[in-house]
Amino acid sequence: MGVKRLVPLEDGRRLIAELRGKYYFNRGTEGMKIAEVLNRELADNLVSKGRSPPHDFASYDGYAMCAVDCKSYPLKIVHKIYAGDGYESLPRLRKGEAMTIATGAFLPKGADTVLRLEDAKVEDDLLYGISIARGTKVVKAGSNYEKGNVMLRKGQKLRPQEIGLLHDLGVVKVRVYKKPRVAVFSTGDEVYNGLLRDTNAPMIMAFLQEWGCEAEYLGTVPDNLEKTKEIFLKASEFDAAITSGGVSVGEKDYVLRAMEELGELLLHKVKTRPGKPIAIGIIKDKPVFGLPGKPTGTFIAAELNLKRYFLGNALRPNIRARIGEAIKLSVKDTDAADIANIVFVHRYNGTAYPVGFPDSHMRLINPGELYNVSTIASSLMATIADGYVIVEKDLEKGEVVKVNLF
Repeated sequence: MGVKRLVPLEDGRRLIAELRGKYYFNRGTEGMKIAEVLNRELADNLVSKGRSPPHDFASYDGYAMCAVDCKSYPLKIVHKIYAGDGYESLPRLRKGEAMTIATGAFLPKGADTVLRLEDAKVEDDLLYGISIARGTKVVKAGSNYEKGNVMLRKGQKLRPQEIGLLHDLGVVKVRVYKKPRVAVFSTGDEVYNGLLRDTNAPMIMAFLQEWGCEAEYLGTVPDNLEKTKEIFLKASEFDAAITSGGVSVGEKDYVLRAMEELGELLLHKVKTRPGKPIAIGIIKDKPVFGLPGKPTGTFIAAELNLKRYFLGNALRPNIRARIGEAIKLSVKDTDAADIANIVFVHRYNGTAYPVGFPDSHMRLINPGELYNVSTIASSLMATIADGYVIVEKDLEKGEVVKVNLF
């Protein structure tokens, strides 16, 4: 497979999807009690062992009856049924009879519909009512699921609603995948020598924690090819490895060379700004991800690309809003005319106001000036926003855009 270079965002995501399918679930499993499996991924399909509900039940307070008896009012009320009454203990409903029934109670044999209290009139234990169709206000047996249905699928992440379903199924323990173990390290003399704080590694590890992974920090390495190769080999003992820095085209950018010499470099650069110099490769049959050295680039590369490996096709909630300032893009400093520019925004009264203008916390440009994304993204302060817009062309003030919400 040749190296893909400077690819559109969607092409990069397709490659990541392929890697996820091939490598992500290549890890061990463990049996766990239901109380402990929130946000874990199932290791097997889960098949129902019975049907739900086991019998027809009333979805409304009223009277259990047979629909054909609508033509024979009045009906004699012969019994009261409450939620919790055992199905086998209920007397059979006979022609010309009705039974008072509570919401959630099983219908007796011989009944096929429920007449609402509001549609009924009772005089001396005789029921009068309206004409209703068979099955009215009845939840049918097996309408939730039948025996043998695949309820949850292998690889599915267990949310609170799945936890509730597991209890409904009577499951007390399931087999789940162990959490992905991910190695994280940073490169560069400036962080290795303490000249700059390493903000990237803690941010990456926080992302990984949010995504349900176990992250281990391996430290920093200087701009040295052999040291970089050594830490990559150590990281290959994990399920995946993530680093930042050293993925551009400078003389000391050794991450690319380390990937090529130890394994295979699959991708270099995605058409996003910030976040363009991303590298993806395979070392010892483990995926490795090299993110940009600039913190905002690291953030965007993780948000738009890396997250897809660990969460699949996970999308941010989004809304439509009008952009609060015109965006005139600067393209002179990029080698991709169709690059996807990430504009961070704040929302207020239905309008999305771009970070960088005087009404934001980063007052770097004035209305009408070129919106230089690389300048705005020079600090992580730009990411302290309500969301972001992906912009591929100039925008007029007031134009409707899609805001991806944090």
